[in-house]
Amino acid sequence: MGLLALLLMACNDHNDVASDEHIDWQVRKVAVVLPMQHEQQKHWEQTIEMAINGVNEIQKQNILNTPNEKKGQRVKMEFEWYDEEGVNMEELAEELAGRDDIVAVVGGKFSADAAILAAALCPARKPFLTIATTEELVRAYASTGSLWAMVESDITQCEILLSRALYYGAKTVSLLANRETLYGKTFVEWFGFQAEELGLEVKGIHDFRPETLAEESRKAAEENADVVICVSKEIETIEEAFKQNSSHSRRLYSDTAYGVDVLNRFGTKAEGIEGITFGASPESGFDILYEIKYGQQPTLGAAQVYDAVIMLYWALIDQFASSDNQSLNSCMRKVADAHIAGACGPIAFDHNVYTSVLSTTYYHYLLYQGRYIILDYISSTGSHRTDATLGAWNWKAEQMQEFKNEDDSGVTYPDLDQKWALLVAGSHEWINYRHQADVLQMYQILRHQGYDDDHIVLIMEDDIANNASNPQKGIVQVRPNGDNLYQNVNIDYHTSQLEPSDIKHILCGEQSEKLPEVLHADKDDNVLIFWSGHGSPGQMLWLDRTEGFTTQLARETFEAMHQGEKYRKLLCLTEACYSGSVMSATEGIPGILAITAADPNETSKADIYNTDLHVWMSNRYTATLHDCIINSPEIPLRDLYYRLFINTVGSHVTLYNVAGYGNIYHESMKEFLK
Repeated sequence: MGLLALLLMACNDHNDVASDEHIDWQVRKVAVVLPMQHEQQKHWEQTIEMAINGVNEIQKQNILNTPNEKKGQRVKMEFEWYDEEGVNMEELAEELAGRDDIVAVVGGKFSADAAILAAALCPARKPFLTIATTEELVRAYASTGSLWAMVESDITQCEILLSRALYYGAKTVSLLANRETLYGKTFVEWFGFQAEELGLEVKGIHDFRPETLAEESRKAAEENADVVICVSKEIETIEEAFKQNSSHSRRLYSDTAYGVDVLNRFGTKAEGIEGITFGASPESGFDILYEIKYGQQPTLGAAQVYDAVIMLYWALIDQFASSDNQSLNSCMRKVADAHIAGACGPIAFDHNVYTSVLSTTYYHYLLYQGRYIILDYISSTGSHRTDATLGAWNWKAEQMQEFKNEDDSGVTYPDLDQKWALLVAGSHEWINYRHQADVLQMYQILRHQGYDDDHIVLIMEDDIANNASNPQKGIVQVRPNGDNLYQNVNIDYHTSQLEPSDIKHILCGEQSEKLPEVLHADKDDNVLIFWSGHGSPGQMLWLDRTEGFTTQLARETFEAMHQGEKYRKLLCLTEACYSGSVMSATEGIPGILAITAADPNETSKADIYNTDLHVWMSNRYTATLHDCIINSPEIPLRDLYYRLFINTVGSHVTLYNVAGYGNIYHESMKEFLK
């Protein structure tokens, strides 16, 4: 029986198996030892409910082969709950190991607690199914046959974090971890080796204690490594240190920064963090079905707990149906060999020791507006760690568009005369700070590159710099402690003064009393369009209005510009959800190239969260775009696309109308900048 079928049955409110009075349920007790505070117990109860309802229903329907002497009887699991953070773990471990009525233990989220439980349970041959990830646990108890690690060790997670840094283009890395904990020890011991294997320079390994975390975070911030791996859930302390030191290092957190307890503890102070954690396979549908049933996202480890219960339940059923008194661990090995479908995919273990799952699905997560959004999924293979992990990250590169590098593209242009630009921020209000900030950054870049105000039309609502929510009146930035982009700005139109159809008139140079400022470009001039705002399929939104700049309007605009000879070359750079659905209108029109933050079916992602302002300061695609053209204003368009694609996680940067534009290996941004 596959996972989806089990979940669908569990989501049906009529599957109340306990109400069937004709079944003789044979109770098997299982102890659950997990953190129960910060609403976590509710998540564990809901997770286990999803698991047991499906298997109970299968038994109830007499699908299983049951010996004649046991007809009418079924196995039922009951759970005893223990708060991992509220008990004496040594005493509890000894108690559970000695109780004959407890057939197995699920839990041990924290490595130190899991080690205590394993020390008592495994020698007693009592199955212990854990979601702890310390590699020492596996080494110590593999030989007992009673440890069932539902997640690969932190050796894998450390490498994936470093691979993520490499994927971002990092050359230098640092680590923040506490070696005195079993959890942190793995990272400290493996970080340097794995970084060297991946060709990364280690700036520092900061082995902190709780009382020294602030100081070690400050040291890491001062190193200014490209990426800092943070193995701690003390997000507020770490982020404050990097903010105070104006560090531009990207922080990537481990799985400790993921979960309902983090959300409840830190709230908006955790907004914007990103990192790697273990989770459910996207093919299983577990996350979606959990949220549909319970109206909230599952917490860290929910998918693994689900699989542990499913695996244990099938083993109990097999043990109940057998006539040769097999041990529960033996029955679990049979279940493992069957590779049954779980929330994390096929539940597969090594056939020699059956101690640790062979493959774990990892999320690249981002905390966005109080929710964890998954930017990427990474699935390991259980062997050849470095090759397997890099292969997973290289998967994205395989999705890139391919272009011909031919000297004769068949596209020719007259000599360049002048350069013009249209900059549009399509949103308003404080919560959308990033769109106007990104447009102002582009404005300042163009001014620095030699554009005068007469050749730039700037459209923005201008309700951010002096907003009541802005503690620094008159200041707009795209990163904390960055330059004030609001200085010496000439805004031509407030967005609310215009309609989306006015964009066509501005680009075609059609002046009027309403539109005194337009582009006066002709067939010898290059035109740059940068647009940042919200989008929906088929349009880029215009404030709160029902209809924005639609695909049809875009097509009409570009065709009118072509027919009226209003450009030599036209480059459209668009930051909006579903922007590909609008910029596809450029296809087939000579001399136009569009580079979008997302394809027609995707949302784009915010970037750089300011915990003081409580807003996102930029967008992922645009932050990369700004960095590229500031550092390399003559970057070839193909290289620009490559950098945008690799660094824009969560959506696919897409090029439109390359055939109608020319050889993007030779064409460069200098046509629109220097």
